[in-house]
Amino acid sequence: MRIFIFQGISVELPAWDDHRLDGFPHLVLEVKLNNGFAHKAKLQPRESSPGVWDTNESLMLPELAAHFAITGFRELGGAEHRLLASKELFGPDLCNQSGEPAEVLLDGHENHPNIVLKTKVVAANAIRQTPGGEPNDINNVIAQLQERARLVADDHPDKPRLLYNLGGALLTRFKRLGSLEDLNSAIQQHKAALNLTPDGHPHKLGLLGNLANSLRTRFQRLGNLDDIDDAIIQEQAAVDLIPDGQPDKATWLNNLGNSLLSRFERLGILDDIDNSIIKHQAAVNTTPDGHPDKPRRLNNLGSAFRNRFNRLGNLDDINNAIESHRAAVNLTPDSHPDKPKRLNNLGNSLLGRFGRFGNLDDLDNAILQHKAAVNITPDDHPDKSKRLSNLATSLLNRFQRLGNLDDLDNAITQHQVAINLTADLHPEKPIQLNNLGVALRARFERLGNHYDIDNAIQQHQAAVNLTPDGYPAKPNWLSNLGNALLIRFERLGNLDDIDNAISKHQEAVNLTPDDHLDKPSCLNNLGSSLLTRFERLGNLDDIDNAIAQHRAAVNLAPENHPDKPKALNNLGNSLIIRFERLGKSEDADNGIARHQEAVDRTPDGHPGKPRWLGNIGNSLLIRFERLGNLDDIDKAIMQHQAAVELTPDDHSDRPSLLSNLGNSLLTRFERLGNIDDIDNAIKQNQAAVNLTPDDHPLKCGLLSNLGNSLVHRFRKLNHSPDADAAVAHLSAAALSPVGPPPVRLTAAKKWIGTASIANHTSLLDACECAITVIPLVAWLGLPITDRHQQLAQIGGIVRDVAAIAISLDQRDMALEWLEQGRFIVWTQILQLRTPVDQLRDVEPDLADHLLRLSRLLDQGIQDSNPQSESKRSPEQEARQYRALATERDEIVEKVRSLPNFNDFLRPPKLQRLAEAAKSGPVVVVNVSEMRCDALALASGVDEVVHIPLPKLMSKRVTQLQVELKSILKSSGVRQRAVRDEDVEVGGDEGCKRILGELWDHLVNPVLHSLKFKSGPDTLPRMWWCVTGPLAFLPIHAAGVYDTGDSSGKIQDYTVVSYAPTISALLKRSDTLVHRPSRHLSAIEPSSGASYIPNTEKELEYIRIRLQNRDHVVLHKVDATKERVMKEMQDCNWLHLACHGTQNA
Repeated sequence: MRIFIFQGISVELPAWDDHRLDGFPHLVLEVKLNNGFAHKAKLQPRESSPGVWDTNESLMLPELAAHFAITGFRELGGAEHRLLASKELFGPDLCNQSGEPAEVLLDGHENHPNIVLKTKVVAANAIRQTPGGEPNDINNVIAQLQERARLVADDHPDKPRLLYNLGGALLTRFKRLGSLEDLNSAIQQHKAALNLTPDGHPHKLGLLGNLANSLRTRFQRLGNLDDIDDAIIQEQAAVDLIPDGQPDKATWLNNLGNSLLSRFERLGILDDIDNSIIKHQAAVNTTPDGHPDKPRRLNNLGSAFRNRFNRLGNLDDINNAIESHRAAVNLTPDSHPDKPKRLNNLGNSLLGRFGRFGNLDDLDNAILQHKAAVNITPDDHPDKSKRLSNLATSLLNRFQRLGNLDDLDNAITQHQVAINLTADLHPEKPIQLNNLGVALRARFERLGNHYDIDNAIQQHQAAVNLTPDGYPAKPNWLSNLGNALLIRFERLGNLDDIDNAISKHQEAVNLTPDDHLDKPSCLNNLGSSLLTRFERLGNLDDIDNAIAQHRAAVNLAPENHPDKPKALNNLGNSLIIRFERLGKSEDADNGIARHQEAVDRTPDGHPGKPRWLGNIGNSLLIRFERLGNLDDIDKAIMQHQAAVELTPDDHSDRPSLLSNLGNSLLTRFERLGNIDDIDNAIKQNQAAVNLTPDDHPLKCGLLSNLGNSLVHRFRKLNHSPDADAAVAHLSAAALSPVGPPPVRLTAAKKWIGTASIANHTSLLDACECAITVIPLVAWLGLPITDRHQQLAQIGGIVRDVAAIAISLDQRDMALEWLEQGRFIVWTQILQLRTPVDQLRDVEPDLADHLLRLSRLLDQGIQDSNPQSESKRSPEQEARQYRALATERDEIVEKVRSLPNFNDFLRPPKLQRLAEAAKSGPVVVVNVSEMRCDALALASGVDEVVHIPLPKLMSKRVTQLQVELKSILKSSGVRQRAVRDEDVEVGGDEGCKRILGELWDHLVNPVLHSLKFKSGPDTLPRMWWCVTGPLAFLPIHAAGVYDTGDSSGKIQDYTVVSYAPTISALLKRSDTLVHRPSRHLSAIEPSSGASYIPNTEKELEYIRIRLQNRDHVVLHKVDATKERVMKEMQDCNWLHLACHGTQNA
C-alpha cells in the first residue's frame, strides 16, 4: 500500500473562455475516495494563464481508486451544477516513476472536451512494504503530518484536512501492523477534524464518513457495540441530510449498508441485514451503469445477500449474491486493483452455494475465482494472505467432497504460504494460523498421522495466544482448539486432552456475550465435549452438564436460524444417551420431542432432513427396546421409511438409511413374529448391499445386517436356503479385507452362531476367522475407549470357539486359540507390551505405518457415516480402502519376515507352547456356556491332554463366584473399614461347600487324568491357567474339608501356581537367569483398609523358612505402593499379604 500527498493541483481548459462555461462559472474539483470521503476544492482562474485553474489545497490519496470530477456551479454553494469531466484515477497516475508531476486527461461529459489535470507539487511520501513485511516510509509520513498539524492553528482552514490526512495515515499503519494505539489515534484525529468543520461545510459529510469508517474498523477488531452503533448513527444522519437526487447519496447508502452488515454479523438482528440489503440495493440502483463506483457497490450488495443466505438459507439470496458479484467482476477491468477482491468475493459466494446444495460446478468455479484472485494479487499486497487462505478453504472443501489428497495437501501449502506472508503482529495472523490448524486436523482425520493433529493443536494454540481476550474472534479460535483436542482424545484416549478440550470450550463460552450470534455454537461444542467425556468415564455430572449446554444453545439460537435444527438434534441425542444410562422415561420423551422439532423446522429439500428423520427413528427404537411400547417401533419404521423416501437412489447415504429401516423391521419381527416384517427387512438390507461397492468400508456392516435378518427368518421357518445365504453374507462380512475390525468380529460371531444352529460345514472356518480378527480389534486401529469396550466380548468369543474346536476334536487348535485370546485379554488388562510395542522397539517406522493404516481402515465406518457433511462417491471410497487394505497386508507380511516376528498377529503354535510344561504340567481350563473342558500340557506327552468336565457348568461357576464374594463381604474381608483384631472370619460352611464343588467338578478329574498321587515327599508343581469367572475362585484350596480323608485336598497332591497365559511361562523360562534369590514380603500396609488376620504369623513362618537368605520386609507404614514397586525390580520372589482387587 502506498499513499501520495499532493500540495496542489491545476487543470487546463484549452481554448475555453468564460463564455464556454454556459452560465456555470464556478469550478470545483471533487475527489471521492472509497471510504466515502469527498474532498472538494474551489478552483481559481490563473490570471496570467487563461484557461488554467488552480487550487493550493493539499490532498492525500492512497494508491487505490479515487473518482475525480470537475463540476461547474451557477453559484457557489448552490444546487444547480453541471458535470464537465470526470475519471477514476489512482495515486500513481498523478506522478511519474521519479515522483515528478504528471498530466492526465479527465473525460469530458456530453459535449464538453477533455480536461487536462496536472499535479502542481508531489511529496515523495509513498509507503512501500519491505520483503520482511514492515512498512518503510509510513512512519515518516505520519511524523510529517503530525508536525504540520501541530504547527497549524485550529482556526486555520487547512487544519481539518491535515487531521483527516493524519488519521488516514494512522489507519493505514494500523491495517499493516495492527497496533490499537494507531487505530485509537486515527479515530481521535477524525473526530477532531469533524469537530473543527462547521455544519454546511462541503467537507462535513466526507469527514463524517471517514470517522464512521474508522469506528467500524475498531468494532471489527474489538467488538465494542458502541463503535458500530456510533458509526451507523453518523452515516444515517449523513444519508438523511442528502437529497435523493444528489450523486453523493449512493456513496452514503453504500457505507451505511456496510455498517449495518457489520452489526448483523455480530448480533444477528434480521432488521440489520434486511436494511443493509435495502441500502446497498438503493446505492446500486442510483448509480449509473458507467459510473466507476458501480462495481464496488454491486460487490457490497453481493456480500450482504450472501450473509443473509448464511442466516436464512434462502436460495434467492445466494443466487442474487452470485449475480451481483459476477456483475461486479465483469464491470472491473483486469488491471483494476480491486479486481482480485471482487474475484475473491465471487468465489466465496459460489462456495457458499456449494456448501448448501453440493453442486460440484459451484465448487470448481469457486476454486477458479480464488485462484484468479491470488494470481493477480502482488505478493506484497496486504490482502494476498487472505486470498490464499480463501483458496485453501475452497480446496479443503473439494477434498472433503471428493477425497483427493492433492487438494488437501495443496490447501495446507496455501495456508502455510499465507502465514509466511503475514507479519507476526498483523491482526490477520491468528486467522491464518487457525485456518492452517483446521486443514491439518482434516488431514489427520483422513490419514491418522499424529504429527498433523499435534501440529494442528499447535497452530490453534498459537492463534489463541496471539489474540487478546477482547477480540471478537477469540472464542472461535478457542472452539477450534477445543475441537482439535477432542479429536486427538477420541483417537488416542489421553484424558488430559478431553479435559483441556472442555476447558477451551468453556473459555470460549465465557468470552462470548449471550447476544452474540456464535454463542449457540460455542455452547454446542462444549456440550459435545462433555458428552464425549461422559461416554468414556460415565460421570453423570458430565451428561447433565452436556444437556444443560445443548439446551442453552437451543434457547439462544434465533428461531429462524438455519443451525437451530442441528442444535435441537444434539440436545435430543444427549437426552437419549442419558435415557440409555438411567432409564428415565422423561429423557426419552424429551429427546424424541427435540428430534421431532428438528425435523419440523427443516424443509423437505434440505440435505439434513433425512438425517434428522433417522435420528427420530433411532430414538424411538431405543425407547421401544427399553419400554416395549409398540407405537414406538411402528413410528420408528415410519421415520426411517420417510428418510429413505427423501433420499435419491444415487445418494451415498441411501444404503445406510435402508439398513436402518431394515433393522427396525427386524426388531418388530422379533417382537411380533410377522413374516411380512422379516421379508421386508431382508428386502431393505439387500437393497442397501446392492447399492454399495464390494470394497466400500460400509459393505461389511451392511452384509452383516442382511445375514442377521436371514438368520432370523431361518429360525422362524427352518428354510435351509436362508441359512446358506446367511452364512454367505456373514462370512463375506467377517472376511472383508477393508471392513472395520469391530464390525468384522461381530459378523464372525454371528457366522459362528448361524453355522452352529444350522450344522453348517463352515463352523470351524468361522471360528478361525474370529481368532484372526481379534488381534486387529485389540492391538490395531481402535481408540482406547473402543478397545476397552471390545475387551469384554473378546473373552467370551474365545471361550466359545475353543469349546467348538474341542467338540470337533481339534484340541491343538483349541489350545492355540485359548492362548491367543488370553494373551490379548491379559495384555490389555495389565497394560503390558503388545506385539506392536515390541515391533516399535526394532522397527519404529514400520510399527507407526502399520498403526496408521489400521486406524484408517477402522476409521472408514466413521467417515462413511450418513451424518457426514460432505461425501465422496461410494466408488472412490471403495478404491481408497481397497488400496489401504492391500498396503496393510503387505506391511504385516513384511513384519513376519523379521527375526522373531514370524507369528506376528497369529496364534502361537503348539510346538512352542509345549515347552512351558518343563517345570510341571500346565492346565488350561475353558469355561463356556457350550461346554467346560481342561486342556493339559505335560512333559513327555506329545499331544494335548483333553479332560472333559461334564459336571462343571458355566452358570454354576458364575454362581459360585457370586456366593464367595457374598461370604467374604459378610465376613468383612471385602470391607474397606478398619476392623478390630479379635473379629474372626465366618462363613466356614459356605466356603467348604464351594471348595468341595471345585474339587469334585474340576480338580479331582484333572488330577486323576494326569495320574497325580497324594502324599509324595516332594510335591510336584502344577500350573493353572483359568478363564472367565473361574479366575476368581481359589483352585489352590480346592478339597473336601468336612471328612477325615486326607486324599481329598489339592495340597496333598501338588503345589499350585497360577499363570495368566502359557506365553508368560515361556517368557519366564526364556529370561530366567541364575542369580542369588532375593525375597520381598509386603505385609498389611497402613492403608486404612480392614484388618487381615494372621499376617504376622505368616511372616514368621516365612522368616523361619528362609533362615539367613536375602529377605526384604515391608510392613505397615513402609509398605507403600511406590516402595513395593521399587523393591520388586530387584527381587525374584514376592509375598503379599494385603488388600487387592481382582477384576479379570
